[in-house]
Amino acid sequence: MSASFSRRNILQLSMGAAAISLLAACGAKDDTASVAAGKELVEIKVGYIADYNGAALMAVADQQGLWAKAGLKPKYLPFTNGSLAIQALGTDNVDVAYIGSGALWLPASGKAEIWAVNSVSNADRIIAQEGITSLAGLKGKKVAVPTGTSGDQLFTLALEKDGLTRGDFEVTAMEPPAIVAAFAAGQIDGAALWYPLIDSAKKGKPNLVELFSNEDFIDKFTFPSTFVAAPGRAAKDKELATSFISVIKSANDYRLKNQDKTIAASATFLKLKEEDMAAQASVAKLFSSEELATLSTDGTVDTWLTALQEQFKTAGKIPAVVEPKTFYNAALYADAPAV
Repeated sequence: MSASFSRRNILQLSMGAAAISLLAACGAKDDTASVAAGKELVEIKVGYIADYNGAALMAVADQQGLWAKAGLKPKYLPFTNGSLAIQALGTDNVDVAYIGSGALWLPASGKAEIWAVNSVSNADRIIAQEGITSLAGLKGKKVAVPTGTSGDQLFTLALEKDGLTRGDFEVTAMEPPAIVAAFAAGQIDGAALWYPLIDSAKKGKPNLVELFSNEDFIDKFTFPSTFVAAPGRAAKDKELATSFISVIKSANDYRLKNQDKTIAASATFLKLKEEDMAAQASVAKLFSSEELATLSTDGTVDTWLTALQEQFKTAGKIPAVVEPKTFYNAALYADAPAV
């Protein structure tokens, strides 16, 4: 869900993350199905983030053998945030990647194109140490914000709502894992963060206070997570794009109808506890693929993306708001058949 702007080596970071997060196997049954059908699978390198939103559809696609049905064989690469994943697009590292809403300013800037909407998040929070009950109560105190993330977006909305500015706080840009450690140690007073990282922070500070959530601004903004590729990639390789979207559609509908099984599959995929996956699933709003196709073609998703761009522009991340159709081809998603 995040979108940090670190210039660290992408491949090095991905390999480092792989040491602590499952670099999932491509699925023996996919290979078997392919051999039986006499087909040669096309490898697709898929970037993901190691949480329920970022990996659930990958887990389902593996478990249900959806990749082989679409003629694909995935190679998974873990990223800690969407910005780093987007930096890797268009290289030999990643073909398509999951990102949270905080990184959507990059597609709007022409750095990527959206292939599919995943879900709408209600995972972000503005949190404070015990005893602080309002954003004003954090004035003059240390607040950690991961730059360019959905948490950063939520912080901006909260400031506007309460008539405050960043100058009212001692704002520090930090990476999400560092925020968890600093908050638990009492080194910062507040933070813009999201679940499941907040669950980790609660282990050190069980009585932390949640001041704001995405739901507080649902009338103004939604926070969609998406799957993105390098700009122009679908036009160059429409078959790959369509095949990927077909897998995503089928996995998405399975997830909607089989939440418990998807939670279990995600936990296995990520080597995490099912209760952790269940908590993360509870803060995601899901749609059927048919609903997403309608929302994509009737202009609703464009409204979401335009509203986000307006905030990105206010925050100085993009110079101007552009037509969402320049980075999201709604028809490409709508027309792709499920596998």
